[in-house]
Amino acid sequence: MYLAHWNLKRRPFADAPDTRFFFHSATHDAALAGLLYAVEESRSAALLTGEFGSGKTLVLRALLGGLSGADSYRAGVLASSLLSPAEAVLAAARALGAGDLPESAAAVSESHAQDRLAAQLRELAARSVRAVLVIDDAQAIDSPRAWEALRQMLGIPAGELAPLTLILAGSPALSDRVAAAPGFAERIGVRSALAPLAEEEALDYLLHRLACAEASSGIFTRRAAQAIARLSGGVPARINHLADLALAAAFGLGLKVVGPEAVAMAAEDLTGGGTPAPRRAPAGLGP
Repeated sequence: MYLAHWNLKRRPFADAPDTRFFFHSATHDAALAGLLYAVEESRSAALLTGEFGSGKTLVLRALLGGLSGADSYRAGVLASSLLSPAEAVLAAARALGAGDLPESAAAVSESHAQDRLAAQLRELAARSVRAVLVIDDAQAIDSPRAWEALRQMLGIPAGELAPLTLILAGSPALSDRVAAAPGFAERIGVRSALAPLAEEEALDYLLHRLACAEASSGIFTRRAAQAIARLSGGVPARINHLADLALAAAFGLGLKVVGPEAVAMAAEDLTGGGTPAPRRAPAGLGP
């Protein structure tokens, strides 16, 4: 709607995680480095936690993007809606490239599923390939049997099998899930937690997103950017929402620069107050 008005090539603050917009903040770089360490050092499992909107999925996608270009890794993604142990293990084998697997786990025993996974790990080891499994929103796994299946999956004797690293990402509640799963916490080799961006990082984040969208000139005043950083609490998803709504509000006012008034309108909309009807642009918003 407003791309032409702001002379943007793409939406700078879209919700969908896009690795083209990955921002190298201190917290995101540390998390990515921790996950890479877990993979490269063949740790059994790694944990990534953070509140909603902190950038966990984007970190995972950056990790998977890097691994996909390396012949020495086979990475797969598992859904967090795991039900039975056999389903979890078969899904792992399928994610790591195993073929000729039953569509349903209903008629497959857990031991048979583990044999199929072990066979796939053996095939990967023959090609010197390491295996990586990723589960996002892992706090949604609430079945004790599913957690036990994951634990047993990591306990498959290594020997001639490819090393397997399981990466779990989720809200802070994930730490409680892991602690409650018998014998699982001991297998976590790396723990990372995403923190909100500091104010200056939040300002740099805004500029970074605009640069990735090929903005041709300054769009936000510093006061507007500072207001977004403050109101968002430094959480990337909240920054995106506020900035996107502020762009729309300023567009509706016919402005060429986003100032504090447009940010206030965006914040009112986010808190349920509704966006006021567009009115004549003020003579000046200040720096």
